[in-house]
Amino acid sequence: MDINRGLATHSMAARIIREYQERGKHSGVFAEWFSIDPPFPDGIFGDEKIVRGAYCNGGIMPLVGGELARAAFEHGCEAYGVEQLLKYEKLTANNESYLWYFPNGQHATEETSTSPEAIPTDGWGSSAMLYALIEGLAGVVDTDRLFRRVRLSPRWESARSESAEVSVAYGPSGASFAYSYAHDKGKKVIELDLRGKSLVELHLLLPPGLKARSLRYNGRSIRFSHGRVEGSSYLDAQMELKKKGKVVVAYE
Repeated sequence: MDINRGLATHSMAARIIREYQERGKHSGVFAEWFSIDPPFPDGIFGDEKIVRGAYCNGGIMPLVGGELARAAFEHGCEAYGVEQLLKYEKLTANNESYLWYFPNGQHATEETSTSPEAIPTDGWGSSAMLYALIEGLAGVVDTDRLFRRVRLSPRWESARSESAEVSVAYGPSGASFAYSYAHDKGKKVIELDLRGKSLVELHLLLPPGLKARSLRYNGRSIRFSHGRVEGSSYLDAQMELKKKGKVVVAYE
């Protein structure tokens, strides 16, 4: 949360993410979404339910996993972000989502809950994972209101997806933003079809180690620049979207 709310520099964020990766490798848990690590010893607070791995004493929380994935997408660990989303997809394959899990994968129950205010199926974790999916992988961030200004960072390359359809909207106002993504690896071209009314700040993840050769928006060449986030290559550009817009990026 500190990373995603701007309290950590990029250097700090990268080090925090690497620490989660390291602990995930050596802790033996199914996902490194720790509520706290290491946990307090069993019974230290005088409550027999507060054991290691339960709820906020070392439980595995999708709430943490979603924030971790969102941070990973933003700070050059995109494949790691995808990995967290796929873990959650597998975890919810039976259409059930839980607030927390024991490190061995057992989900929370009313009997094991240590908080009378939190039910086992609370949706905090689901909302965090949705946050990571929309703003991280799909890369749609409303930086103003009603999608008047959008930071668009499609990161489908990190998921090895050659096509995607994305549509997000606010229910009360009906304001929306949508795009389709198509990557033709043979032609070395990425196309985006945008729909909405926004000032779009494009931050497009490119294939590893490659650079854009040209960028056309509605048939016209426009200026762009290259950037790197850790080992990831991005194309950056800005464009005015009035209703529909077509972006064509050729890379080499």
